[in-house]
Amino acid sequence: MQGRNSTVAQSHLRSYSRPPVRSDIPLDAEPPDKDTLHKLPLTGMPLVTSGLRKARLIKNSRFEGVIELFSDEKSGSGQISPDRLNEVFQFDGRNKTDLDLIKHLSQLNSYDVYTVRVAMRRLGIEVEDVDTLQLSPELRNRLVPHMRSFTRPLLHAVYGAEQKEPEDLKDLIGLFIAPDMDVARENLARLSHRMRIDVTAIPKFIEDYGDVYLSLAYYQYCLDQNKPQIHSFLAAMEEMQHTASLKQAANLMATCKMLETKITGVVHDIANVLEMFRIRTIDMWEKMSEETFRRMEAMIIGYQTSIGAALCIITVKMNAWNQQFPQKESGGPWSRADFLMTNMRPGLELVQDISYEDPQ
Repeated sequence: MQGRNSTVAQSHLRSYSRPPVRSDIPLDAEPPDKDTLHKLPLTGMPLVTSGLRKARLIKNSRFEGVIELFSDEKSGSGQISPDRLNEVFQFDGRNKTDLDLIKHLSQLNSYDVYTVRVAMRRLGIEVEDVDTLQLSPELRNRLVPHMRSFTRPLLHAVYGAEQKEPEDLKDLIGLFIAPDMDVARENLARLSHRMRIDVTAIPKFIEDYGDVYLSLAYYQYCLDQNKPQIHSFLAAMEEMQHTASLKQAANLMATCKMLETKITGVVHDIANVLEMFRIRTIDMWEKMSEETFRRMEAMIIGYQTSIGAALCIITVKMNAWNQQFPQKESGGPWSRADFLMTNMRPGLELVQDISYEDPQ
């Protein structure tokens, strides 16, 4: 990771001003699986085996992709490795492809809808239910504040700076389907000429535009959700490195340094890439055409897998740590050290540096 250190990464944790959260959406509600990075509901996937369609793929604390057949407070979580699925289900000629698909999906480094979409496209597989790989309406609405920096240039190009920004993406698209101002209709005609597409194709362009930038808003949201946990974890790491009884454990100290470097590096990388796309989107509108947008769209999609993977492992590791040590006083030094070595370290080698180039 070039030119970065924990001080720089910590500044990213401190400096980002979080957009206001929609007050009409309960914050304490458990998010649907499809809104998460580390859970993939198999309902809607092209599977023949009915038992599998009721299950889900999850990343465990060691960042292994496993099938969770059931989960409740009394019975706990019933997990099985994809390699052992034939001990539970029978696979023959009729459903043999189910096992192949599950094994492929389990190896993804993130289960967010955008990463899974890319994987399914590469396999040439259509998902039966289009909503399966869409964020929930509730989360889409919550992401509106994160979307504004991407949708504002488009809105201003058609309606001018005085136009009030819609509260959700559906209303934004509606402004372009049925513009209610003469000036807006004229600007929309100019936009279609500039984009070299028919004015009737503008709504489809807006939908594509909204979806590709919704992915960036989603990743920013996930990063923001993790920041408090990252702060707490880094503080715990700092404390461990200054605990007299642990200082002599050289392997532990090296692991602490590695975790700190990896996690702060991930924060730095993701923050820089998202900021780069914000800046380039504003610049893009100065010479906007369908070609420039499609080029930007392809670049963003190209980053989705690497950003999703980095955020997924951070989320899994932070959740595991907080569940094991929910309070600052939870667990003794050696208990924390043991969990660090056995659960926090495995899988982090899968996170790659997210290098980027300015698309100008």
